[in-house]
Amino acid sequence: MTTNYVVDANRPNLARKKELIQGFKERLKKSNLVIFLDFTGIDAWPMSQIRMDIRDKGGEMVVGRNTLLFRAFMDTPVAEHEDQVFTGPTAVIFSYGDMVELTKYVVDEILKKYETAKIKGGYFVEQQQFLQPEEVEAIAKLPSREQALAMLIGAIRGPVQKLYSLLRAVPQNLLLTLKAYEEKKKEEGGQ
Repeated sequence: MTTNYVVDANRPNLARKKELIQGFKERLKKSNLVIFLDFTGIDAWPMSQIRMDIRDKGGEMVVGRNTLLFRAFMDTPVAEHEDQVFTGPTAVIFSYGDMVELTKYVVDEILKKYETAKIKGGYFVEQQQFLQPEEVEAIAKLPSREQALAMLIGAIRGPVQKLYSLLRAVPQNLLLTLKAYEEKKKEEGGQ
C-alpha cells in the first residue's frame, strides 16, 4: 500500500539554518566590531586555542557556511562585498568589548603566526561601515582602552599638578617676601 504523502526531509534542516542565521544576527547586535578572517592553514587544535583567546579578550569566533553568514549580514553594507568576504573558509570574529585589543590579537598573533590566514574585511557596527582589510589592521595600531585612559589621565594630571605647584608656591613666596621685608625693616631700624 502506497501513500501519497510527500515527506519534506529538508524541513528540520531549514529550521536549523534559520536558527543559525538568527544566532549570527544576535551576535551582530551585541558586537561593536566584526572581523572576517580567512583561516586557511589553521588546524583544528590551534583554532580551538584561538577561540579561547578571543573569548578571553571579550569576543567570540564562529565558523559557518558562507551562504548562512551572507544571509545574516544581508541587511548590512557587508553584503555589497559578498565576493570579497563570503568566499573560501570564513571565520567571523565578533568583538563585544575592547575592539582594539581584540584586533591587535588578530593582527599581531594570528596573522603573524599563520601566514596563510588573512583578514577579508570588517564591519564597524555603530557606524554601519564596511572596513577593508587594511582599515581593520589600522585599528590594531590604535592604543587600547587602558592605554588611552592612561594617556588621558596623564594629559589631565600634568596641568593640575602645575596648578597645584603654582598655588602652593604663592604662599611660600609671600612668606619669603614678608620675611625679607621684615629683615629689611630690622636693618633699617638698627642703623
